[in-house]
Amino acid sequence: MSSNVYTGVHVGETSLRRLPDHFSKAIAVPISGLVVTFRSPTSDHNATIDRLREIPEIEVGVAGGSKLAIVVDSDNRDRDAEIWNAIQELPGVIDLAVAMIAFDEEGECGTNESIRNE
Repeated sequence: MSSNVYTGVHVGETSLRRLPDHFSKAIAVPISGLVVTFRSPTSDHNATIDRLREIPEIEVGVAGGSKLAIVVDSDNRDRDAEIWNAIQELPGVIDLAVAMIAFDEEGECGTNESIRNE
């Protein structure tokens, strides 16, 4: 599977639409590994974490301290931006940082499926 991966990008209050142009040139499905930072320990934000779980494109990962790892796997860049912006507006969220972004090229996912399990 061919993909373009970008790491170490800090988003903060910036939306996906404002990221550098090389992000918008990808021809594919964005998969984002993100870290949500809350104002206080994650145990104080169960309602917000439940709201994240309600978004079908989000997989909630490990929580520690005031940080929560999530993966966003959306169908297109516009939906990805909508999700990022929605997360930033949730109660208690003070930061959203990028751990990884991958753009898997369309049409190539099926060509290497047999290699994945080897």
